This record gives sequence, structure tokens and C-alpha cells, in this order.
Amino acid sequence: MHVIQIHFHDRLDTQRLDEVREQLMSLPHINNVEVEASKAHDMLVEFEERHNIPMSVMDVLHHQGLHPDITAC
Repeated sequence: MHVIQIHFHDRLDTQRLDEVREQLMSLPHINNVEVEASKAHDMLVEFEERHNIPMSVMDVLHHQGLHPDITAC
């Protein structure tokens, strides 16, 4: 498995984070999306390593008007 960390510069409430999480979980080859309550600006996305998921994740986030930083973990 590969993991990327997403850091949102935007201020997202719990409902918005849940919406983003659900949309990312609907993408093929994503196994898990986690948000820590104490780090509401950060999200971890776990995906199958043989797929180029980071670009798909960025596309989804940009279509939602978000401008995050993504880091490979």
C-alpha cells in the first residue's frame, strides 16, 4: 500500500471533510481515507501501489474548489 497525506489550506468543517472523504473513497483502488479530529486540516489516503492515484485525488479535490498540498508518506 501507498499513502499520501493531504494538507488543506482551506477551512473545512466536519460535514465538508466527510463529503470529501466519501468522494475519495468512491475512487477505484483507494482502500482507506482517514481524518484525525485533532488535525482537521490533514487527511491520509491509502491506495493500491500499482495505480497513479495521486493525480486522480488532485483532480477530485480541484473540481471541489480545494487547493491542498499532497505529500507521499
